[in-house]
Amino acid sequence: MKRRTWVLGLALVLFSAGTALGASTSVSWSSWIQLELQPLALGAFDSALTVGYSIGSCTASATALIDDGGVWNLFADVGGALGGFAVRSIADFDATVPALRAWLSSVSTAIAGVRLYGLLMVDDVYAGQDTDPWYGIGGTFGVIWEGSGLSIWGQAQFNMTDSLRYVYLYGLDWLMDHFVFDACGSWYKPSTYVDIQTGGCALHWSGLTVYVEFPICCADLLAAVRLSCAGGLEYVLVEMLNVDLGLAWINVEWVDLWYTVESKSANAVFGVSFADSLCITPYLALTGGGTFIDGIDLKALLFTCTWNGYTFTAGHLFDEDGWQEYLNGTYYDYGWTWGGELTYLAPCKVPTGYDEFFGVEVEGDVCCGGDYGLSAFAWFDTGESAGIFDWVETRVLLRAAVAPHVDLRLGVSATVSGSDWVGFGVDLYW
Repeated sequence: MKRRTWVLGLALVLFSAGTALGASTSVSWSSWIQLELQPLALGAFDSALTVGYSIGSCTASATALIDDGGVWNLFADVGGALGGFAVRSIADFDATVPALRAWLSSVSTAIAGVRLYGLLMVDDVYAGQDTDPWYGIGGTFGVIWEGSGLSIWGQAQFNMTDSLRYVYLYGLDWLMDHFVFDACGSWYKPSTYVDIQTGGCALHWSGLTVYVEFPICCADLLAAVRLSCAGGLEYVLVEMLNVDLGLAWINVEWVDLWYTVESKSANAVFGVSFADSLCITPYLALTGGGTFIDGIDLKALLFTCTWNGYTFTAGHLFDEDGWQEYLNGTYYDYGWTWGGELTYLAPCKVPTGYDEFFGVEVEGDVCCGGDYGLSAFAWFDTGESAGIFDWVETRVLLRAAVAPHVDLRLGVSATVSGSDWVGFGVDLYW
């Protein structure tokens, strides 16, 4: 409790200092406590306190993460514009040691229509292990040029993993946002989207990736090549994107040829649309291997319907072992989230065997200009549970604004195994 009091006092000091300096300040506090009922015991306690500042085009924030043992993590995020450069720096600290966990900085600019960006990272490659820190340093330099229908992305890594795929798909800001981030109440610290390969201070060249994209006929053509210090030529990819078949109800999202030194494979992903808003969504995946495709499997089925302010959902997972998005893609162990969506992020997934669910959600306005949300989901394990209709768990969650800048959260879970719990949460922001 002393450490939590210390953190709250520090937040008050930082908030007061920022106000005195004329900065635009903000504070948010989110806390959740969960009590196990059989027997009565503390199941979980998690809190996050964030203090933010904004002066002109520059912003800064500091976040403390707290559990029943006290402050276990701190991270800071600073960014803004300096002249013609956009800069951002994120530092993550293990507060229990204490020690620096990882630090990542980015800088980007545009010169004569060419976008340039760089990353510099310091990382404890032994993080999470019971040993002294061992830091590694890495860097990345990237170039993006787009014009006259032709686009080129190039990125060289020095003791860092290849992150160009994420920059190409989502942008540099997305990559920085997912260095330290919260997903379903669990923190990725840091995530694996960027990483140091080895410890030490040697900024040796580790890889080069180039993407070239341009329109051709009825599609966009993407060509990519990846070279690495360790393996030389890793792959060559030739891909046709958004192929127009002239049919309103079907399109080819991509067709690709993937070559490595020892193998090759061909893949295709189709998009099918029978209506502007589907009530039933099938999740399909190609089966086979290499250049051989032997069928299409139905992996999951999701039903969604909104009526009179209520949203009804139901889903069934046919393949608990997961599947690839397409044959060359990374293997994903898919599962449902507690909100009835498919995900491969482990903290977001329901327990193994929770194959089927029925849920209802409703939202509306309450006092103080706020709103409320209520959800109830019943989960079933097809063929394995001792509950009626294979029922395994029901969760009910309520979130409601009770005052300006104050939200309360209540939750309850009932299970066939008797591991029931109730939870209480509060969100403050000003």
